[in-house]
Amino acid sequence: MLKPLQEQESIFSNIKVMKIKYRIVKNFNKEEQDELERLGINVSEGWDSFEIEENNQNFEPIKNMLHKDWDNVAQKKGYFSEKDRSLAPYLNIYANKMLGYAKPDDESIVDEYEYPFDIYPYYKGVFEIINTDKQFGILRGNQIGYYSLEDEPNWRGNEIASANNIEDAFFVKPEVFEKIFRPLNIKSLPVINYKTQTKLENVVQIVQQGISKSHLIINKTQVKEKTHIVNWDIDKYVLSDDSYYPSFDSSPGEFDFFYTHEYFGTGGLTERNTIISKKLYNILKTNNIKGLNYYPMKE
Repeated sequence: MLKPLQEQESIFSNIKVMKIKYRIVKNFNKEEQDELERLGINVSEGWDSFEIEENNQNFEPIKNMLHKDWDNVAQKKGYFSEKDRSLAPYLNIYANKMLGYAKPDDESIVDEYEYPFDIYPYYKGVFEIINTDKQFGILRGNQIGYYSLEDEPNWRGNEIASANNIEDAFFVKPEVFEKIFRPLNIKSLPVINYKTQTKLENVVQIVQQGISKSHLIINKTQVKEKTHIVNWDIDKYVLSDDSYYPSFDSSPGEFDFFYTHEYFGTGGLTERNTIISKKLYNILKTNNIKGLNYYPMKE
């Protein structure tokens, strides 16, 4: 039986939303160890770490105690609740399960490749390369081929995964694709066994449906680093991970699994982020699909 609206609101009001935590990593001296113990934090003398929520009553005393080193030893991070995720119209995703390294990565082979594939060999024959830059890497165009892995993945269940060096690519078991993604008109591509150059049987790549038709509203407070790449005439960002993901300025289009218009990354990494819709998030949750981290947009 559906509960009255007042009761439903009461239930949701008890669900905690995003928390801000700080992870402290430091070479603690004896005096700091003793003072932290007095404040309820147990660390060893020497290199150790601990986490504390921003709303903890001892947060400010600890911050004051470590104020000289704070900027160098404290990492701020947001932790999102199920309420945050379920209310979000869209969510940024990345995989926490990796299927090893994308191939090839054998130096004896890679050294024979011409630039840029001597640095990014796993994209050779997989993507069109629109632009290159010794400092900022490559700007990819359309996917024209298939990724390669060393062997069949070792799945622990129904998961979504990525692979090292190609973290904006996502892989699933074929049966997960058929059940979850095909009904949403999301396409798949085969994945190749690098040694035999045959299609792997137990994994497919799920392909982003397109690029957002709208832009992200990126506030200055959300930006850790912004770089303008003159030769490519684009900006790329590194976002802080202590707040909600930036919202769209209008409808991104009829997509459930798609790329941002903006580019992200530091150094030689330049790529678009992947976004999923609330609809797809709910399907993944209902079917207990593991392997992803979610950064929700604020409702």
